[in-house]
Amino acid sequence: MEKKARKTPRKISKSYLENAGLYYLQRYATSAANFRRVMMRKVEKSCRHHQQDAAQFVPLVDDLVARYISSGLLNDASYAQAKTATLRRQGKSKQMIHAKLQVKGLAKAAITDALEKTDTDADAEFNAALSLAKKKKLGPFRKKPLTDKKDSQKEMAAMGRAGFSFDVARRALEYKEEDE
Repeated sequence: MEKKARKTPRKISKSYLENAGLYYLQRYATSAANFRRVMMRKVEKSCRHHQQDAAQFVPLVDDLVARYISSGLLNDASYAQAKTATLRRQGKSKQMIHAKLQVKGLAKAAITDALEKTDTDADAEFNAALSLAKKKKLGPFRKKPLTDKKDSQKEMAAMGRAGFSFDVARRALEYKEEDE
């Protein structure tokens, strides 16, 4: 099998950064900080290849980010709210959502605000725990009955690693349809 030759990075220009930025935003929703990180990675890769100084292109990237924020292409609040809703549906805990969104460069206040807007009912954390239990086939969704105490401890450990508190995890693992 032949190895595919790596594509030579293009030289950085204002129009190239503009086109690359728009292409990225067409494909992915992102935060301003993450977008800046992606564009700087592109700049650094090109500069390494063409023996240029990446620092000279920082103002271009900063200008691009500022223009996209002012035009509404980058909006941290709407991104945080959409991502929070998606992660909740996937069964992610509040703690896990905070961690994932902080990695994307969002401020704690924006994340907390998005969680408050997304979690309209009081049992949002419990519902997310149930979603995870269903997805992982834990608790009431398991195929086989528990054989020993270690199995239930493993299920609690899985819920704990996912960021759920002991009480929420216990409620989700002991859930029965008639509890509603």
